Amino acid sequence: MLTCPVTARVPNRGYPSHSVLRADVLGCKLPQGLSVTFFDSGDVFTRLSVDANTMEESSADNDHHTQTRRRVLAGASTAVVTSAVAGCSGRTGSTPTNTPTDSESETATPSSEPSTDTPRAGGVFTYGLSSQPDTMNVLRTGSAYAGVALDLVYERGTTVDPFTYEVRPNVYTDWAIEETSDGGADVYIDVRDGLTWNDGEEFTVDDVLFTYRYLLEHEPSRYVSLLEPIESVEAASGDWDVHLRLSDVISTWETRQVGGVPLLPEHQWAGTDPQTYEPTENGGPVGLGPGRVTTFDPATAMQVTFRDDYESLSSLDWIEEHEDLVAGGPYLDAVNYRIYGSQSALVRAYFQGEVDAVYGSLKPSYIDQAESQEGTQLVDGYSSGFAFFGFNLRRTPFDDITFRQAISMAFDDIYWTDRLQRGYAYDGDYPHPPGYRAVRPESVYDGELLTDPATEAFAFRGSSGVTDIEGIRAFLTDGEVIDGTGGTYVGKEYPGTLSGVTASRSSSRHDYSLGPIESETLREHEGSEQELYVDGTALSEAHGGPISLLMDPPKKKPAEAQMIETWIMTLRSLGVPIEMSPISFNSLVQRVFYEEEYDMFPMAWADTSPYGTHLYRYFHSSRADDHSDGNQDTPSYNATGYGLVNAGADGFLETMRQSLDPEERNRAAAKAIERIYLDCPYMTWYYPKTRWGVDGQNFDGYVNDIASPYYANWPLTVQQLHRTE
Repeated sequence: MLTCPVTARVPNRGYPSHSVLRADVLGCKLPQGLSVTFFDSGDVFTRLSVDANTMEESSADNDHHTQTRRRVLAGASTAVVTSAVAGCSGRTGSTPTNTPTDSESETATPSSEPSTDTPRAGGVFTYGLSSQPDTMNVLRTGSAYAGVALDLVYERGTTVDPFTYEVRPNVYTDWAIEETSDGGADVYIDVRDGLTWNDGEEFTVDDVLFTYRYLLEHEPSRYVSLLEPIESVEAASGDWDVHLRLSDVISTWETRQVGGVPLLPEHQWAGTDPQTYEPTENGGPVGLGPGRVTTFDPATAMQVTFRDDYESLSSLDWIEEHEDLVAGGPYLDAVNYRIYGSQSALVRAYFQGEVDAVYGSLKPSYIDQAESQEGTQLVDGYSSGFAFFGFNLRRTPFDDITFRQAISMAFDDIYWTDRLQRGYAYDGDYPHPPGYRAVRPESVYDGELLTDPATEAFAFRGSSGVTDIEGIRAFLTDGEVIDGTGGTYVGKEYPGTLSGVTASRSSSRHDYSLGPIESETLREHEGSEQELYVDGTALSEAHGGPISLLMDPPKKKPAEAQMIETWIMTLRSLGVPIEMSPISFNSLVQRVFYEEEYDMFPMAWADTSPYGTHLYRYFHSSRADDHSDGNQDTPSYNATGYGLVNAGADGFLETMRQSLDPEERNRAAAKAIERIYLDCPYMTWYYPKTRWGVDGQNFDGYVNDIASPYYANWPLTVQQLHRTE
């Protein structure tokens, strides 16, 4: 077989990986293939995931989850007892100083660093969950609440440093890739010796071969896209243990095809059907990790205990040498999981000392109490996602970059972040969270994270809550476009892009003017004096009625509703006929991701990739329904239709997806981010600030300044946690 000269042995070379959304089935009845869970603090932060049976990509593509969490799918061993957990380790004597209110504090949260001394062993950590887990079947689970238990059981071939995002050894000690003359690739893997499953059976290379073959045979929906490029798996000859043959060169091969597979014990899974197999009924789940699931009662409790015979993968050289991590964990005896019926009940239990940590970031209204109450502590971290408003680029005037940019400048982001979120959110700019900064344009091209003027192209045009209506109108009627070149736009200096990339268009698609009001929506608005006209036709007529902004019912998310109402009033004053359209979340998902029958909608993506590869799903034209055969009834991540006409970043996204050169991939990702930012299919709303409520009295070892310490990096957190002296 002829090979290209690109060969890499890279046990610790980190370059961009992969990531998508997790399918978290938490009791919400959604259209088939879609699921959702509410995420982080703030009213609108929501996770949406798509099943790979109905979409090309699945949650199995999340590189950061795949590695740092060793994936959401994990299992444990030994007999499973379905009884309530006893011996919980809540903060004794800790009582709430007050009930949660709507006041927030700007006080900095405590910081904790890993101890340089040997941590104190023992103790049971109680973790509170607001919703039920679904199953302990690692191939079938769609629940983050199952994942926080399963992640302590199953291992994967590689892992990712949570600080540098370098790909590191785990079960595999070494790996290499060779590009072939037919456009494919050969991947070679060495497997670590001396590991045992948590039921005492020896782990061998045959288990690795079985895992790949089992997954290729059964194609569990979570892993379809990961498995798709794998043509064959076989025992390797020579110095290698395993040989994978790939049909395509995948830039994220280290964390997907190599590190994205949960390793399965052949003696447990052989002859089973992954859709019906229940590990808890067969002495499992069985994995290579330190954890054993000893209690699984999804309505009330779970327990994971840690085995004494664990050949610790937490003591590998790269961890021993890490300046921010302590090797040798877990130091706890067990983690107990208590399951509550609601987030409010969970937070109440936390302040009453019943649990040592809550799943998720605390809302701003709880921050004051968490900072002031004895025994409680806040761990700072970064969100793994971002909130946004999406525009339907198939519809007039959203098919025009000028219009999308103009209405973005009318959004008072200061009012949202400083007043409604009390400073516990960052203003949104790029469709990539700042916690994963490696591929952000500021990092690749030497800018200032979140504050660089290049990130302020669409910042609010106004002061003290008063919008520059006339300036934004002139931007529209003059047909201006912020195309990436420097200049002054609506009174604000813009230096140009950091990467030098430009927008897909440098001129407006439509001619805008102002004229008599034709819309009943505007007639009823006191501040409306004129209506915006598109190519000589009143917008309400050109659009077929007023613009509709889909949203959650105001009673469900009052802060979101207040912000949206403020924005809508501003747009009406601008001359844009627009209405709020409250709708259930299930219906919104159907309208947006299945039918593409919408104008605007708010949403948030969670668990994005630290390497930016989620951008391919959200913005590549192949992930949009072009309606060439009518409106398809399958969901699409790229619901905006970005890339189909008039705008797109396909070239950058394809380079990002295929290049094996990490620097080239990072540059392509950064350029794609800036192109998408300028083209504005999304208006990135905000990035939540993570404030994780934990017990700072009885436990130490929490790691600050990493993404999602309570979920994406939960296994890492458990490895570091220990009792206080």
